[in-house]
Amino acid sequence: MSAEENISSQFSSQAIPSVPSTTCDIHGSSVVLYCKDCGVTLCDTCLTDGSHHNHSYSTLKDACQEQIERVLQRVKKMKSSLLKQSDIRAQVDKAKKDIEEMFSQTKETVADLYQELRELMDQNMQQAFLLIQAQKESMMQGMDQLALEGEKCQEKTKHITQAVEKLKRKQDADSGLSLSEIKALDTSIEAVEDFHRNAGKRMRFDNKRLKALENSVSTIVQRNKDMLPRPWEFAENITFDEKTADKNLETSEDKTQLRYVPSRCPPVGKKSKEAETVPNILASQSFSQGSHYWEVEVKGRKNWTVGVVDKGWVKKGMNQALGQDKLSWALQMDAGSLVALHNDDITMVREAEIEVLGVFLDLSKGWLQFYNVHSGSVLHTFVAKFKNSLYPAFSIEAEKGDVHQMRICALMPQNLSRDLGKL
Repeated sequence: MSAEENISSQFSSQAIPSVPSTTCDIHGSSVVLYCKDCGVTLCDTCLTDGSHHNHSYSTLKDACQEQIERVLQRVKKMKSSLLKQSDIRAQVDKAKKDIEEMFSQTKETVADLYQELRELMDQNMQQAFLLIQAQKESMMQGMDQLALEGEKCQEKTKHITQAVEKLKRKQDADSGLSLSEIKALDTSIEAVEDFHRNAGKRMRFDNKRLKALENSVSTIVQRNKDMLPRPWEFAENITFDEKTADKNLETSEDKTQLRYVPSRCPPVGKKSKEAETVPNILASQSFSQGSHYWEVEVKGRKNWTVGVVDKGWVKKGMNQALGQDKLSWALQMDAGSLVALHNDDITMVREAEIEVLGVFLDLSKGWLQFYNVHSGSVLHTFVAKFKNSLYPAFSIEAEKGDVHQMRICALMPQNLSRDLGKL
């Protein structure tokens, strides 16, 4: 399951918002009309300050009636969709069974391939199995989360239906308040609709990572022991450090998913400082010795940067572009073009179709390598004398008409360190 299909389930869900007051949010005056173009209620000042010039208006009562009719139609469609997907738990159980079969088959294939190189590669094979287990756990958790969300969605639908009925009974009493309640209901209905639109997608399985693992082991069998060790032998489970995140970046509860959430536009007349910040975030982990490997899912993203930074870079502050000084090394996708960056030196990288990016850091050899995980190819290698601890670093930017996100892949089963994994 890709990040864009399941990331919404990992971020904190929002409850039905409280009903706003019947006064203008900007000027604090009582609202008198409804702007059809902007979908907001207006006070006398809103009507005279020019911000809604040449817009269409309606009375609060008429707008309330129109909005109630619209909400009723949405609730009707929502109920129809809910009936079609009412048995989410049964679908999840079926999906988990398919996941079990898919991972079981992959494990058997990997075991057969490793048999030929048992004496040389026993430890390496165990690491591959742990990767499979971690991927399986990640998918299973996604299915369990989907089932829970399905149950909550049913309950939320009941509350919405009750709220609409109550709204119909009191619409003539306070039209301004009813419009505010409708606005709150719209938010809740949108959340339910989004769940039903995406539920099917979230139960589709992407086994490209598993096939990539099988293909990689098969390649090892065909070659020789000089290929060892493979990067996954040094796999790490790293997480985002939300304390280092730019104000426009939001992490999931488990700190493995990241998305760009633009700040709310400031009121007219106040200058935005959006362009003054760089959307960076660091990992919670840092490395000062040894070899380390992690993967980042960037599928479908057109603007991202992944790399490492020296602890000296961190001391200078987070509002720096990655790869523009001597203390940071990065691979960047910029509007579909892939480049390697260090000390403001730019190197073009030919291969640009990347779904999962692998990062291998060997501090003893002074290597920083970037891989296209699904093809197994090395995208770029930095060779440097790393003097201090290094932090994995990430950056994503806004992309018009799309969700702006990335995910750190699970390479080790939960609650199991890399050392403990070496059986």
